[in-house]
Amino acid sequence: MQRSPYTPGEVTTFLPGRETHMRRLRSQMQLVADEGAFIARPRVFVGSRGVGKTSLLRYAQKAARERGLATVWITAGDADLLPVLSAELEKLTATWHSSAAQEITSLIRNLEFSLSIPGFGVSTGPSQRPAAVEAPGQALEALIAATARTLHKGGGGLAIFIDEFRTADHTALKALAYAWQHLRSQEGASVPATLVGAGLGHTSDVVTDAATFGERFEFIRLKDLSRDAAYEALAGPAETLGVTWHHSAIEAVLEKAHGYPHFLQLWAHAAWEAAGSPHPGGMITLGAVEASEDEVHDQLDVFYRTRWGKATPAERELLRAVAQQTSPTPRRADVAATLGKPTTAISMARRSLMDKGILDSPGRGLLSFTAPGFSDYILEHEGTED
Repeated sequence: MQRSPYTPGEVTTFLPGRETHMRRLRSQMQLVADEGAFIARPRVFVGSRGVGKTSLLRYAQKAARERGLATVWITAGDADLLPVLSAELEKLTATWHSSAAQEITSLIRNLEFSLSIPGFGVSTGPSQRPAAVEAPGQALEALIAATARTLHKGGGGLAIFIDEFRTADHTALKALAYAWQHLRSQEGASVPATLVGAGLGHTSDVVTDAATFGERFEFIRLKDLSRDAAYEALAGPAETLGVTWHHSAIEAVLEKAHGYPHFLQLWAHAAWEAAGSPHPGGMITLGAVEASEDEVHDQLDVFYRTRWGKATPAERELLRAVAQQTSPTPRRADVAATLGKPTTAISMARRSLMDKGILDSPGRGLLSFTAPGFSDYILEHEGTED
């Protein structure tokens, strides 16, 4: 028996269909490490949950480390982001023994003090206050510049990774946008640093709401996999263990998963176990896929029911209206018309559902469910779970 190579709900290192992004990330890290370059546009991967954003972000972190860059990883949302970032940078520089270490410590304290200014959020407690306290964006700019330049003297640079970017607090988003805008125009030595993030599909709206400089971030939407990439996502991991898929089995999963990476992993993992966790030389057959259907459908029922349960009555009304449309990406105006309301009347429910990761806006004025099959679930269960 061999352990399943499929990882539903987990970070994976196998990323078919993302090769272009992976190549650009490697190049980005190479520029920082080899040329001391400052990557002026933070790169933020956006998309629905389950499309592989965090896995791609972890790949970027690995690429940075392989190039000798110091990395900082933050998952936003648990606490205000800037205090967490300053704490991570402090840990990064804790072993330094030089005047540079003292400078970094001073700049970290300066950032913490900036956050104690009324209107900027957290208080860091009593300590010796600097003569002049800067705004958070200015303090962050100075801290990143000094840290990255000191790292580069040792042949490295700084790579910051922020997952769940959308959930970062307003103060942090504004400070990051400000700092990156001004770091790109600093005179003198370059700042060998890069920032890569990941968040839900409307992260760009949240960032630009916090700061107009956020418009200069590079937001890259990750979509469901093409048929070829989905095929490779199924066949590739099995092949590494000497196992093959029967053509009919792989076609069945492709039809059921609709290219959604999380569902591909879910179906493949269940089929692998139904096939008896095959030895090298084994095969996953259509029978194994069919034998796993009840188990997968139970998991999908929980998946959809959990999302439905997160919605308020007003949000469920909007979800029903989206499900009733003939297009998988209906116009917002058409959805509002179905409800007999102007588009402005559904704005709050729409934004809340996007924050919850249930709805997305794949294009201007468009709406879509973030996971395939949710429309069918709503129509089949309408009125039974209110």
